[in-house]
Amino acid sequence: MAPGTPVPHDGVVYRSRGSVLIAGDTASAAEAARELVRRAPNLRIALFAPGVAALGDLPTTVKAVGGRIVSLRGHLGRFSASVRVAVDKAEDAGIFSGNADRHFDLVLDLCREPLLQQSVLPHGYYAPGDDATALARALDSLPQLTGDFHKPKYVNYRPQLCAHGAMGVAGCGRCLDVCATQAIRSSGEKIEVDPYLCQGCAGCTLVCPSGALEFQHPAPGTLQALLDERLEKSGEISPRSILVVHDAAARHLLPVTEASGALFLEVNPLPAFSDLMWLKTLVDGVGGLVLVLAPTTPPQSRQLIEFKLEELRSILAELGCDPEVLQIAAPQDVAMAIEQIRNTACPPAMTAPAAGSAVNGKRESLLALIDALGASRKTDGRANAPRALATGAGFGTVLVDAGKCSLCLACTHLCPTGALGGQLDPAPLLLFKESLCIQCDLCRAGCPEQAIALQPRFLPSPAARNAARELASDQLAACSSCGTPFIGRRKLALSLALMREHAKDMPGGIDSLRMCPACRQRKTMLG
Repeated sequence: MAPGTPVPHDGVVYRSRGSVLIAGDTASAAEAARELVRRAPNLRIALFAPGVAALGDLPTTVKAVGGRIVSLRGHLGRFSASVRVAVDKAEDAGIFSGNADRHFDLVLDLCREPLLQQSVLPHGYYAPGDDATALARALDSLPQLTGDFHKPKYVNYRPQLCAHGAMGVAGCGRCLDVCATQAIRSSGEKIEVDPYLCQGCAGCTLVCPSGALEFQHPAPGTLQALLDERLEKSGEISPRSILVVHDAAARHLLPVTEASGALFLEVNPLPAFSDLMWLKTLVDGVGGLVLVLAPTTPPQSRQLIEFKLEELRSILAELGCDPEVLQIAAPQDVAMAIEQIRNTACPPAMTAPAAGSAVNGKRESLLALIDALGASRKTDGRANAPRALATGAGFGTVLVDAGKCSLCLACTHLCPTGALGGQLDPAPLLLFKESLCIQCDLCRAGCPEQAIALQPRFLPSPAARNAARELASDQLAACSSCGTPFIGRRKLALSLALMREHAKDMPGGIDSLRMCPACRQRKTMLG
């Protein structure tokens, strides 16, 4: 087992009983069915191809159904499909599976347009297209996929940290956007991760801003232990030391070796070596980091790593560190990336987070490492200037349109991290602490006045970032009857404007809104 490869300590079991669905055009599907029967006579095959039922030379273990499959979902041992029976009608194809639960165990998709489009396909599904070599591999593999197969549960989900939704309002959906297997789906205010579809790409854990999704390793801290061990074995760490992190797919494609003076660490999958680890590498005194993207890296993982790297590069630049110390490279370009890092000028003597400090969760850990790097930067007047980041970044501020905000504080109840807080008494006040904001969008989406906007950015000053600052404030309006302060002036003005058209239907008319609840009730009862 390669270093960093997860051990199957927890997971699920696929149960495959040998029922195969083959879909495609008549000639290619029929020939594939004949060949599969020659290789594995015990497989039970349902053949879906227009006109195939008219063929008379198919093996008896092949059900020549005909028709065309129009939808498919599932995984090894549990595929379900629909077959077109009329121009505008489709029915469950499971009756032809031969399994009591009406599911297919394996799928050979020979359709011109593959039935599944995700970049990482589920186990048990093969779509070789016009590639004869890929078809031969599929025909070799299908007979081997009967029986029980264990798969580890790669991702741990902590719903209490999730910012996907709150009170019926939709918020963060970053993990859904990057999942290459479509294993993550929205489930009300939280998400669900299908462990049967998840193949451990780790992209969701890299993009999750709160740490609600965490990549599982054989034991807690194993990846950190691998890094520490690798750095320790290398001897003295200096700004000239370069760490090259790659996965198994890139291992044999690297033209450079440790003779180049670089340190090499294999991590599978590559996104499991997260942005926390990137920063930890620099804090430990390594001069730079090269992340090697193999040709087989899923597009979603590639784009995500590139995005996160640019985000941290922007932050490093604001800290006075050369952003070129973080590099992405194809295997053949690693030597060039190493040389580029050696030409940078990132300040050495990084300061590690203080021992015993309370670092709980991903956000706190990220900021502790960033501040450790920032402690070594030169003060040049930029310390308090915010750095703009790209849309989708996990750092930023909240902007409030004071002309629209009624100080209802709905946003404070939606905020999952406590970045937004406030009070109604003795006067309405909305406060914001930027260090806690993960830009989940819940406050903006749930604001009844549409008064909130998000601004991705990084504020380098820890003091400014951790200070609660005022976003909006108001004074209480006094009851028109008893003089008791009871409602914010903005909220009252908004209520008056909204209800003016319905004043004739209100007991006491529009002026009753200017009274406190006790006086309003008294007036209504007394007429």
